[in-house]
Amino acid sequence: MAGGNGVAGLPTFWYKGLAEGAIEVKGTVAAASRQEALQQILSRGQHPLDLREQAPSETRRTPGFQWRRRLIRLAPFTRQLATLSASGVPMVKGLNVLIEQAQEQRAKDLLTAVCESVQSGSTLADAMERYPETFPPIMTSMVRVGEQGGALDAVLEELSDLFEKEESLKGEVRAAVAYPALVLAAGVVSAIVLIVFFIPRLKIIFEDVGQSLPWPTRILLGLSDFVAAYGWFLAAAVVAAALGVRWVLRNPEARLVLDQLSLRIPWVGTFISTLSVARLTRLMGTLTRGGVSIVEALTIVEPVLGNRAVAKAVSDISSRIRSGESLASLMRQSPIFPPLSVQMVAVGEESGQLDHMLLRVADAFDRETTAATKVMTSMLAPALILVVASVVGFIIIAMLLPIFQLSTVLK
Repeated sequence: MAGGNGVAGLPTFWYKGLAEGAIEVKGTVAAASRQEALQQILSRGQHPLDLREQAPSETRRTPGFQWRRRLIRLAPFTRQLATLSASGVPMVKGLNVLIEQAQEQRAKDLLTAVCESVQSGSTLADAMERYPETFPPIMTSMVRVGEQGGALDAVLEELSDLFEKEESLKGEVRAAVAYPALVLAAGVVSAIVLIVFFIPRLKIIFEDVGQSLPWPTRILLGLSDFVAAYGWFLAAAVVAAALGVRWVLRNPEARLVLDQLSLRIPWVGTFISTLSVARLTRLMGTLTRGGVSIVEALTIVEPVLGNRAVAKAVSDISSRIRSGESLASLMRQSPIFPPLSVQMVAVGEESGQLDHMLLRVADAFDRETTAATKVMTSMLAPALILVVASVVGFIIIAMLLPIFQLSTVLK
């Protein structure tokens, strides 16, 4: 296999070709443009069959574990780009300004590659489309519509509003879940430390005394013995469960079944469907307001909904709406969409203001989601504290009862 080393600041191109003797080769070359990459490959005596520009996130990775995250925060990026474009700054110059502001080198490299593509004659949408890990389909589709209609400034403003609202909602959910998760983690760690390290030492003391132990203490000692004897098995079971969950999340069929079951759980299913419908209507409203057709908007939104059961319902609607059926009538046939969303979409279709009504549905459901999240966390945190306190309290009582019993005997 042939290879190539990337050069800082230059895009990296992956290629597959034929070397002398019709031997298939694969490799990468660093070049300022596609034409220069082709020249480098030909100079090696190889004939390229496939040539693709790679995203910097794919070609320059630091060793070790990395969190999967976007190189660029889309909300401030689109807001700044919209401001620069609306001020009359040319796109290439605007991108150069954002490159100078970027703090991470990989983000600078990605924006540099986008800027060079635009400078060489590519549209901004086509340049972004080469990096789907950073720029989602909804962004590239709306930017393309904005460029074609001469309304790129307005489209970028719409996108920045969309990304800011999504970031705000995600931040609220994460902040609400953080405290209960911390309480649960602290409780689990405390229980493990007590059972693994303190109980075995007390067991020796209790055995030396030779008195009968209270039933809470016997239960705790039995649990400690079980952990000591089968600790590795329990650890292996936890790892196997984690791998099983990972497989379920990555397997489309299993994930679909799991998502369908989650929608049937009382209260939880309502929360999930409300959150999914809020995201669906927000994205569709933004896309249709930007000039994207309903069919294309449904196709773009389907992969990013999170819940595969909702995505399947959207896919079914997308395939049937081509035959001329209305969006509201198709939504009404699915149990996933609440009656309020169906009614508002029907009003939007009748009045010719579907994009406006979709965004109003999103606003209403976002408020419901925020309120439900606050109720959930206000109930979840005390419940977890009660459970953790009960477990730790049981362990402490089971440890102290023999001591109290022994002190009574000694008197």
